[in-house]
Amino acid sequence: MSSNNDGTPRKYHDKEAFVTGHSGTTAHEILLLCLVVPIGLHFYNKLHTLAGRSHVTSSVWVGIAIEFMTLMVPMLLMQTELLPYVRGPLILLMEMLIFASVVPNNTTPTQDDDNNRRPAFLSIHRSSVYILTTIAILAVDFPIFPRRFCKTEVGGYGWMDLGAASFIIIAGLTSAASSSSYGDASTSNQTSVKSIASWKRAMKKCTPLIVIGFVRLATNKGLEYQEHVSEYGVHWNFFFTLCFVEGFMVLWRSRKNSLGNTFSFIPFD
Repeated sequence: MSSNNDGTPRKYHDKEAFVTGHSGTTAHEILLLCLVVPIGLHFYNKLHTLAGRSHVTSSVWVGIAIEFMTLMVPMLLMQTELLPYVRGPLILLMEMLIFASVVPNNTTPTQDDDNNRRPAFLSIHRSSVYILTTIAILAVDFPIFPRRFCKTEVGGYGWMDLGAASFIIIAGLTSAASSSSYGDASTSNQTSVKSIASWKRAMKKCTPLIVIGFVRLATNKGLEYQEHVSEYGVHWNFFFTLCFVEGFMVLWRSRKNSLGNTFSFIPFD
C-alpha cells in the first residue's frame, strides 16, 4: 500500500479529504430539509387516523409501516444524491402535501395527555434530530451523501452543523437545571441541597458521555479512522462537548446567587 511522506497510508488521507474542505449549501435548501419533519408528521397523522377508522391500526406492523413510509423514507431520501439540488426536495415535499390533502380530515378532536412530563413538540424534535443525525453520520462516508451537506470549514450553511447545534438546544431544553424552579429555594441550606442534587444528576448524565467519548477516541486511533482536525481537533469529539455543556450549565446555575449581584444584567431565568 502506498504511503505519504508522514508514513500514513494514502487511503487515509483520501478519506480525510473526502469529508473536509466543504463550504455547505444555501439557507433555502436547509429550510427545505427541515420541512420534511412537519410535513411528514402531517401526512402520518392523517394516514394513521384513516387507518384507525378502518380498524387497521390494531396491527402493530401497520402502524410501523405507516410511520416508516411517511417519516423515515422522506428523511432518508432528503439526505441522498437521488434528489437534485433544491428542486428534488421541493418536489418531494409538494408530493407529500398533495397526498396528505387527498386523505380525509379527522373530524374527531384529539385529546392531549396532560400527564406527559414534557410537551409533545419536544419529543418530536428530539426524535427527529436523532433520526436525521443517525442517517447523516452513517451516510457521510459514502458518495451518495451530498458533499454540500457536510460540516463546513469556515462559513456557510451545513446540514450536519445544524444537527450538532440541535443537540445542544435539546440538552438545554431537557435539563433539570434549565427549569425556572431551579435555585428558587428560600434558604441557603435548601439551595445547597438542590445544588448537590443537580451535580449528582449532571454526573449521572456526563459519565456515559465521557465513556463514549474515550471509546470513540480509542477506536478512531486504533482503526485509523479519518480525523476531521478542523472540526474538533485531534483528541476532542462531540461527546466531550455535550459533557462539558451539561457540567458548565449546572456550574452556572449553582453560582446564580453570587453572580446575580455582579452580573445583574444577565437573565438567569
